[in-house]
Amino acid sequence: MTRITLLALGCFTLSLLAGCQSTQSKQVSTEPYLLDSSFTNYHEVNIESREQIFALNDDARRFVARKLGHVKEPRAKMKKLMRLIFDRADMHLFYESDANTTASETFNNRIANCLSMSILTYALAKEAGLSAAFQEVDIPEYWTRRNGFSFINGHINVKLTPPESIEQYYFDSIGVIVDFYPLVRQQRFPQSRTSVDRVVSMFYNNKGAEALISNDYKKAYAYFRAAIMSDKEFQSPWINLAGLYRMTQHYDWAEKTYQEAIKIDRNNLTAWENLAVLYVRTGHHEKAADIKASLERKRERNPYYHYIVGEELRDRGKYRAAISAYKQATRLDPNKHQFYFGLAKAYYQLGDKSTSRRFMKKAMRRAEYQDEREKYQGKLDVLAGL
Repeated sequence: MTRITLLALGCFTLSLLAGCQSTQSKQVSTEPYLLDSSFTNYHEVNIESREQIFALNDDARRFVARKLGHVKEPRAKMKKLMRLIFDRADMHLFYESDANTTASETFNNRIANCLSMSILTYALAKEAGLSAAFQEVDIPEYWTRRNGFSFINGHINVKLTPPESIEQYYFDSIGVIVDFYPLVRQQRFPQSRTSVDRVVSMFYNNKGAEALISNDYKKAYAYFRAAIMSDKEFQSPWINLAGLYRMTQHYDWAEKTYQEAIKIDRNNLTAWENLAVLYVRTGHHEKAADIKASLERKRERNPYYHYIVGEELRDRGKYRAAISAYKQATRLDPNKHQFYFGLAKAYYQLGDKSTSRRFMKKAMRRAEYQDEREKYQGKLDVLAGL
């Protein structure tokens, strides 16, 4: 099983924060863990600057002036900006898990994940004269699967507040949270303010993960390196950098980089799991077995763990075993559309189209977003024609 972390992959949004929960103050030295000599010419990779990540193009600035320029009351302006982002007649951003784009790219494409939507919202709010702050959301481990890789997801949103002035002061509790995933607020997941440096590091980390799954190791190294330089205490790029070292057979470097990631947050199960994968690769089976046993005890009650086990079993053609894992996920949480979609895929691959349609309908009923429901309906239409 190949598992790497990817922050803010989606807006289930992204659901789990693996590796961003460290609040301890720790001085991290990067020099012993960077292997520039093995990724020659990494500096030739065109890394977006902080300014480029948040910059708005002329169309976006005109949009703010046209839609918000006449709104003077700050709280009314905050609410209108939030409506504009989701309103079908205006921006109506569509969710796409791998839409890791700058503010201007997101504005042009109208496609975003929770990180790119948060970056765009932050930039639009600043242009409109509002105060904005990023928030990390602490949610349970949640994986997605793409191109043979399992990604652990994080989640982030933006809190808008009126600007403070000498004449008027607004208490911190006044604000609007702009979030692709409304259940974040409904379920009262803990949220904490995070820095722009952390968000920049998240952006680079995601871009590095995209390069990694495309086997562009030089580009992956350049982005993970930039992510660490932006925020040395953000754990995910350390884990991903170690994964890159493992994939390129720099095993000693991989081990010490995983261990450095674990120092940042010893409770990050993904870091431990990746270390166990490395120990299997290097023949340290007893160490790997100890870590895996501990992980399984901690994850047994996590429905997403069973879901990703099902995804990996299905990838290997073990469809009935995958169905058992998906069903365990639905027993632990019967409201997640991904679990039913997994069942629909597994039954389809067994040739049971009737049961596949039944679970596809269940997935569609539980989907959070209209575009997701439309995708499920499209798949049902195809199944109906078979």
